[in-house]
Amino acid sequence: MTLLCLITIGYIFSNSLETGEKSAQKSNEVVQTVQKVVSYVAPQSPIVTATGDAYDRLHDAIRVLAHFSEFAVLGALLIWCYFSYTVKKKHLYIPISMMLIVPITDECIQLFSAGRGAQISDVLIDCLGCGIGGIFAVVSLGIVLWILSKQRNKKGQDVAVACYVCRKNVETEKE
Repeated sequence: MTLLCLITIGYIFSNSLETGEKSAQKSNEVVQTVQKVVSYVAPQSPIVTATGDAYDRLHDAIRVLAHFSEFAVLGALLIWCYFSYTVKKKHLYIPISMMLIVPITDECIQLFSAGRGAQISDVLIDCLGCGIGGIFAVVSLGIVLWILSKQRNKKGQDVAVACYVCRKNVETEKE
């Protein structure tokens, strides 16, 4: 889990090191892919037919979703990583602080990339993504633990029934 967290942070930072021109080019490719996919489902959709200002808004929305998504993945990984080491909640500030430090660092890196800049709104989107990803991780862990406890209880009941049956068989044999 630690390695996955580091790889994800490396991926996020490598995206921030790209020039503004290269980043915009990648975003345009993603927008065109989205338009192509949506054209199969809804050929007359405003997403497919977007040009001019509508295309710019679509481009911005996809960039926001990309930021949010990559940080949601990071948030989930940070929480899963933390709980892979311990179940104690007293040091939960460690992954939570990482959910703040990485987005701030990410925006600071962009200050040193040609054609890029830092924006407070991006930090907020990134932190929100981390938070939602973290909540998803906690909920998913809770569900897994609930399922496991139900299975353990069922196995315990099965063992109790088996012991009862064995005991009855032994008593019947003695008679």
